[in-house]
Amino acid sequence: MKILVHLGVHKTATTFIQSQLANNRAELSGKGYGVAGIWVVRKRFTNLFDRLSFFDPVWRFLTRPILRRRLERIIGKNKTGETFLLSDENLLGLISANYWRGALYPWAGMRVKILKSLFGAREAHYFLCIRRYPDYLTSSWLQMASKGKAPPFEKYLEKFPPEGRGWADIVSDITNVCGPKNLTVWTYDWFSENPAQVFRLLAPGTDFTVPERELKREILPSLTIKGLNVINQLEDHLSRAELKRLSAVIRTFEFDEPNPRLEISEPALIAAYDEKYRADIEKIRASGVEFHG
Repeated sequence: MKILVHLGVHKTATTFIQSQLANNRAELSGKGYGVAGIWVVRKRFTNLFDRLSFFDPVWRFLTRPILRRRLERIIGKNKTGETFLLSDENLLGLISANYWRGALYPWAGMRVKILKSLFGAREAHYFLCIRRYPDYLTSSWLQMASKGKAPPFEKYLEKFPPEGRGWADIVSDITNVCGPKNLTVWTYDWFSENPAQVFRLLAPGTDFTVPERELKREILPSLTIKGLNVINQLEDHLSRAELKRLSAVIRTFEFDEPNPRLEISEPALIAAYDEKYRADIEKIRASGVEFHG
C-alpha cells in the first residue's frame, strides 16, 4: 500500500481540500483510494501524535508502537484499495506552537521522520502548500485570535521576522527525511487559480468535479476587523470554548460595510517578506522537489 500525506500547511485551504476528499469518497474508493475524515484522523491519531512526538527522542520504543496501532486502525477501517490518503495540517505542528517557539514548524523534520517510521515498508509521498508570508501570518494570527487570548498582532509578527525560518527551511527538513522525489510543493496562488489541479496531484487518475458553489466559498473565512473587535470585547465574559464557537458564527456573519480585513500595513515589511518568499521559491525549485507555482 502507498500512503499519500497532505501535510498542509495551515491557512492554505486545507479544510476545503479535506472536505472535497470526504465528499468524493465514493469516487476515490472506486479508483482504489482510501480516505478518512479529518475529525477521525485528528481525534484518533493526530492529537496523540502531537503529544507523544515530543517524547520520541527518548521514549520512541514506547510511543511509536502506540502511534502505529492508532494509524493502522484508521487505515484498516478506511482501506478500499492500494493507496491511502492522509490529510491533516496539524501533523507538522500547531500554529500556537509556532508562536511559542518563534519559528515556523520547527519540528517538521522530526515529525515526518516519525511518520515515515510508522508507515514501515510502505511507500509514502508527501504534499505541502506554501503561501505569501503577509497573507499566511495574518490568517494564522486570526486563527489564534478566534480561539481567544491571542498575543497582539505586532508582537506575533515580531516572532517571525523576514530573516527567520521560512518555507525553504521547512522543505529542506522534510526532504532530508524522505528525499526530494517524495515531496510535492505548490503555492496557494497556484491552487487558487484552479483548485481542481490539486486533486489531480493528490489522487492521480480520479476526475471528480468540485461544484462551482464550493469553489467560490471559503470553508474557513478569517475574521474581519469588526468580527475581531466583537471577539475582543467578549474575551472577559466568555470561556475559550464559547469564544471558539462564537468565532465560527462571526466568521460567516454579514457585517455592513466598511468591514476591512486585517493586513500588514508597513510597506517595507511587506517588501521584505515578499523578497524572502521569492528567494524561498527559488531554493525550493532548486532542491529537486516537484513544484507547482
